[in-house]
Amino acid sequence: MRYMRNQRGMTLLEMVIAMALMAIVIAVFYQLVSVAVRGWAGMEGQADVQQVPRVAVQRVLSEVMQSRDFMIGAGGTSLGLVKMTILTADAAAGATTITVEDASMLVSGRPIVLLNVNRLEQVTVTAIAGTTITVSPALSAAHRRGESVRRTQSTLTAAASAGATTLSVANGAEFQVGDAIAVEDEVPLTITAVAGNTLTVTPALAQAHAVAQVVQPLSAVFRLSGSLLVRCVQNCNNPANDIVVADFVAVPPGRQLFASVKSTLVSSAAVGATQLCVQSVTGFAVNDRIQVDRETHVTRVITIADRRRVTAVDSVSNCVTVDRGLTAAGAVGDQVRVPAVEMNMLASRFNDALQQTQEVPVSSRAFLRN
Repeated sequence: MRYMRNQRGMTLLEMVIAMALMAIVIAVFYQLVSVAVRGWAGMEGQADVQQVPRVAVQRVLSEVMQSRDFMIGAGGTSLGLVKMTILTADAAAGATTITVEDASMLVSGRPIVLLNVNRLEQVTVTAIAGTTITVSPALSAAHRRGESVRRTQSTLTAAASAGATTLSVANGAEFQVGDAIAVEDEVPLTITAVAGNTLTVTPALAQAHAVAQVVQPLSAVFRLSGSLLVRCVQNCNNPANDIVVADFVAVPPGRQLFASVKSTLVSSAAVGATQLCVQSVTGFAVNDRIQVDRETHVTRVITIADRRRVTAVDSVSNCVTVDRGLTAAGAVGDQVRVPAVEMNMLASRFNDALQQTQEVPVSSRAFLRN
């Protein structure tokens, strides 16, 4: 009986205190779990917010890597790309079909060139079936797998002043109505009419252009339209043809949406020269790959840009030293550039987890296809 008397239960006060302590522990634990869950959701939301603009930038730069040339419009808010493809099989002399890696940049009824390091051949596309291209006339020479294939370009046969809406070119048959084109680095322009060797374009030229400057059709144009990053291929003067790549886009302060490092020669450079003196070496760095002049082709004449690597930069003399001598002489005014496009974008995205709008800066760079 004495043992039973010593086994009394908890008093009401003790139970109340114990329950209160347990409630406090549960509340603290719940708070910790809630903070952890919110933090995890915030990180997931942040990742989603950052992913969208990064995907948009990589989409643009992946097309840069499929291109042989690029033009950046005034202010850096537009980018024109000249894409190329390559032969995926040898083509014998007399052949009327060729097989290419990607035919999306070619147009039926328009001429193309097959290029290697020392020769070109121009033919006209008569049909496109997947990656098989039918051409006319038959090939006059054999071509090897890996040779580049691209639409033809032309040159100005008369100077064009700022404000002009017509261009006189060497061969108007290389273009068609609706083509997006570039005149040297002015981009984008849209052809609204072709009459012989005269092209009518819109908008009017923003700058003057000299005789012999290059006019070439563009495979794709990216540009900033308000707060939208858009892409177009044909009739780029019509907003209905724009495809939105990213929305709520802005240009970071002090940057350009599209940028490249370039300058021009201030003194001629002879064949074999390893020192190039330019207007400014700003942006050039040791180990940069550079390109002297622009790759061009007209009837039976090819200019292949010298591609070299920078070994030294002298900011006092504004000269760069390259690893190998030039294979072609460089004239005063010839362009020297890093064959790469840098893209800088500031995207505003709403983070659902944090219930707030965040600005995401994204910068990346891609090189042209060799």
